Amino acid sequence: MKRLGLVVLVLLLMLLAVEADDAEMQYWTCGYRGLCRRFCYAQEYIVGHFGCPRRYRCCVVRF
Repeated sequence: MKRLGLVVLVLLLMLLAVEADDAEMQYWTCGYRGLCRRFCYAQEYIVGHFGCPRRYRCCVVRF
């Protein structure tokens, strides 16, 4: 039973580590050929939240 608890704990920690790496950019596309990110870079502008999940915004490169 202790081993099962340890395995579950390790799997949860691995899941949290993977989510932390993926937090900056998700590969969801949004309107105007942009990408969903939490924060847009300086060369990008925010279009809105079109098609992005909660707390993400649509970032599009300026031309």
